[in-house]
Amino acid sequence: MPPRKKVLVIDDDKTIHAILKMAFEKAGYQVFAALDAMQGMMMAKQVRPELIVLDIMMPAGGGFAVYDRLQMMSGSFQVPFLIYSSVPGSEIMAKIQEGPTVKILSKTAKLEEVIAAANELTGA
Repeated sequence: MPPRKKVLVIDDDKTIHAILKMAFEKAGYQVFAALDAMQGMMMAKQVRPELIVLDIMMPAGGGFAVYDRLQMMSGSFQVPFLIYSSVPGSEIMAKIQEGPTVKILSKTAKLEEVIAAANELTGA
């Protein structure tokens, strides 16, 4: 059996963590959690996930800062991002471009959509 793909969820909402953890594990992923931007940065370096699920509105830096910093470190690793936020997509797209390695989903999206986007980004 191939090793499970690692997903890092960076979100300050513990309920979101619980819901996503359940959904991702059911879909065969190994889930790591970070509750703020600083923890997210450290975890990304340690875990080297195949996917980062990132909230935008967070304490200790916020999602945009995490995204920018991880992109700057992308020499060491290139990781796809699933931006999962209640911030309107248009506001996010003003700072982060959607593309082959970035998808933006609203927190109102169904879990199936989240998993489908994750599978697409990780090639699962």
